[in-house]
Amino acid sequence: MSCCHCNTNNHTPDDEELSQGAKLIVSAISLICGFLVQHFDIQVPAYPISDPSWIAVWICAMPIFKNAFFAIFKLKKITVQVLLASAMLGAFALQILALLGYVSEHHSEASYIFVVGEIAFLMALGEWIEDKTVVKAQSAIVSLGRIIPKRALKKIGDNYEDVCISTIEIDDIIAIKPNEIIPVDAKVIKGETSVDESTITGESMPCDKKISDKVFAGTLNKSGYIEVCVLKRVSDSTISLLAKAVEEAKGTKAPISRIADKWASKIVPIAISTAIFVFLGAKYLLGVDTLDALIRAITILIVFCPCAFVLATPTAISASLGKLAKSGILVKNGATVENLSYVDKVFFDKTGTLTHAKISVSKIFPKFVSEDELLSIVASAEKFSEHPIAKAILEYAKNKVEIKTPENVQSHIGVGVSCKLGDDYISVEKFQDISDIPDLIDAQKRGETIVKVNRNDEIIGYIALSDTIRDSAKLAINHLKNLGCHCEMLTGDSKQSAENVAQQVGISDFKAQLLPQDKLDFLKSAKLDDNKKICMVGDGVNDAPALAQADVSIAMSDLKSDLAINISDILLVGSDLQKIPQAISFSQRTMRIIKTNMTLSVLINASAIILAFAGILTPVIGAIWHNASSIIVVLNSARLLNAKLK
Repeated sequence: MSCCHCNTNNHTPDDEELSQGAKLIVSAISLICGFLVQHFDIQVPAYPISDPSWIAVWICAMPIFKNAFFAIFKLKKITVQVLLASAMLGAFALQILALLGYVSEHHSEASYIFVVGEIAFLMALGEWIEDKTVVKAQSAIVSLGRIIPKRALKKIGDNYEDVCISTIEIDDIIAIKPNEIIPVDAKVIKGETSVDESTITGESMPCDKKISDKVFAGTLNKSGYIEVCVLKRVSDSTISLLAKAVEEAKGTKAPISRIADKWASKIVPIAISTAIFVFLGAKYLLGVDTLDALIRAITILIVFCPCAFVLATPTAISASLGKLAKSGILVKNGATVENLSYVDKVFFDKTGTLTHAKISVSKIFPKFVSEDELLSIVASAEKFSEHPIAKAILEYAKNKVEIKTPENVQSHIGVGVSCKLGDDYISVEKFQDISDIPDLIDAQKRGETIVKVNRNDEIIGYIALSDTIRDSAKLAINHLKNLGCHCEMLTGDSKQSAENVAQQVGISDFKAQLLPQDKLDFLKSAKLDDNKKICMVGDGVNDAPALAQADVSIAMSDLKSDLAINISDILLVGSDLQKIPQAISFSQRTMRIIKTNMTLSVLINASAIILAFAGILTPVIGAIWHNASSIIVVLNSARLLNAKLK
């Protein structure tokens, strides 16, 4: 019997969240008690040394002081934590002056320990809300791993053994009962069933599965008993790859966030200089006493911290990534969200993108050979190819003709394949020049793709293949046009076939008969025109160079291509092309929220500085004012988590 070696660590993220929540509750209670003592003349021995607010100081302020110390003496840099620590030290200084009696009667009853605790508590509360937003965002796909069962029924001989999922290898046979979660990516080898794939595709309708169909880890077997052959280890499953793709987004900053980073790094010397100016201005220009001037200067330090400005971008980006991921749109980094919002040109591949790539052989045109011989030759040549056309030919030829093993197989990207078959040299290529072949002209007018078969440089026949357009293609193109995006199709197929598809989906501009290098060159040229942001949508297999060249690359995966997951900036889980305009629209909304956050934070800080200089804003109110702005920014960003994709 195999056994699982489970993680025995008792400190889970939920435990840490509960602990942080408990600390915040205790701190809040202590501050409430401190406020009541200070403002309702409640007699407490040795006050303000016995101020209940000390509890909040110890819980929430000490980590800030530690981080500030580490930043200055270890990292040799000035951070936001340094500014916070400076403001709190200023409040401590006021409290010491009050204890020593160096304050006027007007200020003697104030407890500046409450101010220190309030600053630290509200900062901790803002960070907690931010963490909650980020955790909820990142859990959209990563949490799928938690639903995968830890054990599975492995077939060994004629028996079934309950084993740990981590011990399962490729080609093992697994039995899956009705209403069980499928633990691995596999292929059905026995039985038929219906599978709920909504956890990773977002599709609400269950998919029927029969022998040879693929099933994916984390999906639900709803009806029949099936046996499957494992295609990937658990660590390499589709869910794991998706989780890694989402994980890449963590900590990756959008270009707009550099503004906030630059501001945060320079704010501390500006804040200290401003505080000194306010102190001198209040004392010598406004004529207030030294203590009042000092209080105003310290209030400046409190309100000047750019926490809201710094939080403006990462919270919105994290919330956006989480919402998009939950909707089956996996965006790999924050920079892509920003780039996507500026996209105004979208280029589509045809086969596998605008069409299903479920190509089927529609007709065979033999020449000098029989139909079966032609089919056998072309199927043998395509035996090891992964191209959709090759798969369609092999599917059609299966159980009809003999499929031999070719030698010296060479794949010519965008053209076809060539090989040795016995003593003959065989080449299978897309055929464009059909002007003098009436039957082929009719097939091409119907949008069918023509393949030419050569044997020893002699044409021995043609094969016509047809494809079907995705139901969502026309709607997606219309929605993109409504967003102001110019749409164009780039394909290696014939002009007639490309024109047929373009007309059906509503694309007026297209380029046909393009090799991968041609697509790459075309996109390079398009990027130079008016500095437009361009997006390339492909299947992630034959469009790799073009996808890499675009500002934003989107791969249509249907969960069948690991390459699509690895190569693209955005992966669409499923086959709905309408997710593309949804993603662009949502990215534009994200950028509007980021800019709103930044504007709000600047206006709030500017108004606080003016009010502090005038003496209207005290350290206590200043702390609330400053931290409330941070919380407002985080909550504004968090709205994206519950927003609807339009």
